[in-house]
Amino acid sequence: MAWIAGTRIVLRAWERDDIRARWEADQTPDATEQRLRDWHGPPRSLEQREQEFEDDQAEPDAASVSLIIEAEGRPVGDVNLFEMDDRNRHGRVGLSIWRGEDRDRGYGSDALRTMARWAFRQMNLHRLELSVDPRNDRAVHVYRKLGFVEEGCRRECHFDDGAYGDELVMGLLRTEFEARESLPEPERRRVPEPERATA
Repeated sequence: MAWIAGTRIVLRAWERDDIRARWEADQTPDATEQRLRDWHGPPRSLEQREQEFEDDQAEPDAASVSLIIEAEGRPVGDVNLFEMDDRNRHGRVGLSIWRGEDRDRGYGSDALRTMARWAFRQMNLHRLELSVDPRNDRAVHVYRKLGFVEEGCRRECHFDDGAYGDELVMGLLRTEFEARESLPEPERRRVPEPERATA
């Protein structure tokens, strides 16, 4: 299969040209986008990015899948399924829409929903998990809308901009996802976001 179809996007494999597109998107001076883009990664040159791509192609990680989000014929971001556990049937997901002008257009929601469908129905996973900066309101809203439930908070677990910050942990079970998917599209949009987990 060359691609996985969503409603407004397709998910496809990375190509070398995508490395340059991502690197160019990373050159934005927007401090908020920079903070949300990468908590720990130092700046990397285009050559370094291309070498990492070549290394990944030579020795792919069997427990990880990284796909390009393509919309309107161009790459707009990437979605990742990683740390897949064959015994317990779970994995972690991550999502990035590269440019500010491509956010709030439904690409991220569609991409994550498409990846979740593929992970549950093709990879036979039982559970998906993600971690997000709780200050990233846009991302938290998207994840809740897709059915992810807030399961806990790792307090002060990452260092960013001179201070320690929290990390919100959210999870989605296959049964929860399929229950939402079985609804007609208009009803699915009206389903309330899941409640926060309580101790």
